[in-house]
Amino acid sequence: MASAASRVLVGAVRLLVAACAVLGASGSSGASEPRRGSGGGCFTRLFSFGDSITDNGNWMHYARWPGTVARLPYGETFFRRPNGRFCDGRIIIDHIGALSLALPPASLLSLADGHYTWPGTHSLALPCAADALGIPFLTPYLAGNTSGDYAHGANFAVGGATALGHGYFRRKKLVTGFTPYSLRWQMSWLKRVLNMLAPQQGGPGWSDLMASSLFLVGEIGGNDYNQALFQGRPVDEVQTYVPDVVAGITASVAELIGLGARTVVVPGNFPTGCNPGYLTRFRTNDTAQYDAAGCLRWPNALTELHNRALQAELAELRRRHPGVAVVYADYFAAGMDLAADPRKHGFGGAPLVSCCGGGGPYNSNLTVRCGMRASTTCPDPYQAVSWDGFHFTDHAYKVIADGVLRGPYGAPPVLETCRSRL
Repeated sequence: MASAASRVLVGAVRLLVAACAVLGASGSSGASEPRRGSGGGCFTRLFSFGDSITDNGNWMHYARWPGTVARLPYGETFFRRPNGRFCDGRIIIDHIGALSLALPPASLLSLADGHYTWPGTHSLALPCAADALGIPFLTPYLAGNTSGDYAHGANFAVGGATALGHGYFRRKKLVTGFTPYSLRWQMSWLKRVLNMLAPQQGGPGWSDLMASSLFLVGEIGGNDYNQALFQGRPVDEVQTYVPDVVAGITASVAELIGLGARTVVVPGNFPTGCNPGYLTRFRTNDTAQYDAAGCLRWPNALTELHNRALQAELAELRRRHPGVAVVYADYFAAGMDLAADPRKHGFGGAPLVSCCGGGGPYNSNLTVRCGMRASTTCPDPYQAVSWDGFHFTDHAYKVIADGVLRGPYGAPPVLETCRSRL
């Protein structure tokens, strides 16, 4: 028999659903967030590119042995099962498509595969005024078969993807152990989807479809540096990759604009020096190499070099295309905020310790990874910033997505570009 608390919460959920229906019928969620299109927001579709930060299942569909991401505890706090996201729950694109209603920490209902289940997580996704763009969860490109699968957009991101192709790294005599599905390959997938959605139109005829869609290009580029650094290449050498990596990213952005895109979000890279995996791999007794938050300085300096170069190129794209909103998403600032003051956002006091991992000071072990039998998982992922040492938790991704949508991590915030479209 359901407890009194559960009956009360179910009643509250019904009231919230009813309130959502009223708001939807009125055609307004208030003056602050305009809504348009079949998805209920100002964009009809969302297309995303990137690596494991953004992948929602492509790696699991492509890899013969996908590894621990195909096992619990991945996906445990929201979907209740592993689903290809390198996270305990939702990732940034999920929250950008439809931000959840924030509820107080408790044992709550959660939405899994379109059904509310008990017990749940710390937030509840409802198609209501809190929805940012009103776009359902995207289909991973490799999981779709028909145009209907991509009615609201598609996600082309693949875990391990790089901005540059394998040939670039082979020329530098690096082992190319990551996926071959680089950003250029993902762009070719987009064109296949466009042909499915508008088969009679062709290249120039895609412009209306492109103009009404939101594009998220990244985060990508981190793996271009990761594979070199983890193979022992000195940071001075890896810094020389930055112009090529940034050129690969901005070439794809320029191609999207050429196809008719009017709103493109391009994230910078996260502060990898605050990443528990990096802190474990490059641990040192030299305290001068750490900042006040406990992050390693030199990986963050490399990331800042990348981000400055990327922002300069995006500024040039804005100058050349004044009618296009090119949004820079400051993932670096978001990551530093979470590392320096996690309690401000409702996290616990150990932002550099991963929730799921193989032990050690950062609970990150490169031989015992999250999902392996010997790994452990923290009792409350909502309190953790890092999920598995290399990726963030659902809660952290929600904070980041909200900052990109409303500020301060979007330049300009995506919802401001949304208003300018109406």
